[in-house]
Amino acid sequence: MSNSTTTLAISINIVSAVIVLIALTNSLVLFILIVYRLVTMHIGPNERIALHLILNTLCAFILMFIVLFLHVNVSTLCSDLNMNSFRWRDDSPACRFCGYVFFSVICSVFWSYALQVFFRFIRVVYPMNSWINHIKIYLFLFIPLQWMISFAIVIPLITRLNGIHPLLPNETYCGVQFDKFTAVVYASVAEVWIPIMIISACYFKITRTIRHRSSKQLPFLRNRKDVKATHRIIIMIFLLSLMNIPTIVYLVDFWISSNALDPLIYRITWLSLSIGSLILCVLLPQLVMHASIYKDR
Repeated sequence: MSNSTTTLAISINIVSAVIVLIALTNSLVLFILIVYRLVTMHIGPNERIALHLILNTLCAFILMFIVLFLHVNVSTLCSDLNMNSFRWRDDSPACRFCGYVFFSVICSVFWSYALQVFFRFIRVVYPMNSWINHIKIYLFLFIPLQWMISFAIVIPLITRLNGIHPLLPNETYCGVQFDKFTAVVYASVAEVWIPIMIISACYFKITRTIRHRSSKQLPFLRNRKDVKATHRIIIMIFLLSLMNIPTIVYLVDFWISSNALDPLIYRITWLSLSIGSLILCVLLPQLVMHASIYKDR
């Protein structure tokens, strides 16, 4: 890279690291506040499940920020400053493992939102199935299953697709190499688009169910808040996806034209992810406010 490109790359990485630290701090504060609310306040079972699901999303965010900061930002900054003792080795299994964990946690962020919408889907569409709306079902079945799915989805990137490469071009960390078309498409569909399709299908079914049932058959106020919360989740996911549009446009042009890969594309991608994740963390308290206290009768 030229001197001007190197300076720009360092600046992008520093800005990304600062945003990640701000988002991590915001997530930790919100996590503590929700835990305090669960411990000190008397709340109903429905809100308790909703808050635990939000805590699950916050855990995914916190882990993503930690791995993003240590695996990407710190290692890249050390390389930019010629601190070679802190760089990953090209053949390091630990580097590939960190890359695997990193993309698994990113996957878990999207799937945790899908689980939140699934909870509201069950509560509205199948209100009489009280067994599935029990908090133990979510704590000991659905949440662990969501994390298992997230980590299992990324395994083909290491085994069959060989997508997570030891040290990306011009970078010092392990990740999905953008010039591998199959690996990028698989990661995008499995980690992002499948949860988005699940969220959209649940939202469509929730709104359709509410239109076909009267307020006497369902707790109308609660269901209206479920629709609002689901709608907010869709907006959050849309905003996070919107931040990746520049990367998507560039990759489409790169695959069509077969030009040389821009050395800054990876840093721009992580900067976009950092900004989008920070926006989601700022908007996440809106879901907490919609997790209102309901008294079952």
